[in-house]
Amino acid sequence: MTAPCFGCAAKVTLSDQEIEESIEQQLALEFNLVDDTEWQRRQEICQICPQRVGHTCGKCGCYYKFRTALAVKTCPEGKW
Repeated sequence: MTAPCFGCAAKVTLSDQEIEESIEQQLALEFNLVDDTEWQRRQEICQICPQRVGHTCGKCGCYYKFRTALAVKTCPEGKW
């Protein structure tokens, strides 16, 4: 499966593996992350959200696995 990047002006399509690697690389640079339990809880909410489009939040355009890890971010739908 490939997924477009909704946050980019350019039409970029990445494979699932490329998306996962990109998220992992970016999270390695972050320092204000939620703990694993909270990250999992947030992801479970996003996984069943009707706003989700593949790996991406259809509301804000972020990769949901990245956004859910950041302590300073909230769900644009107010779900977490």
